Amino acid sequence: RSYRSAKYEAQITSTTNYHVIELRVLHDGTNVWLSQYGEIVTTNSLGNFDATISGGNIQLLFTANNPYSTIKFYRTALAI
Repeated sequence: RSYRSAKYEAQITSTTNYHVIELRVLHDGTNVWLSQYGEIVTTNSLGNFDATISGGNIQLLFTANNPYSTIKFYRTALAI
């Protein structure tokens, strides 16, 4: 199956610090767009998100501010 867009809910944990955010991604086969919203952090942000496209596949990237962070995702995707 091929998908045009997806919604992610991400939960990041680092010891007693927590971070949740919702992400939407959309692509046209060449470009990808990322929207971030609904962000809640208990202290400071635990990292940053970005998205790229390679070979028709969207790559959702997370750069952690703490190398010991744990991240969990839930994805909903819509077919083309």
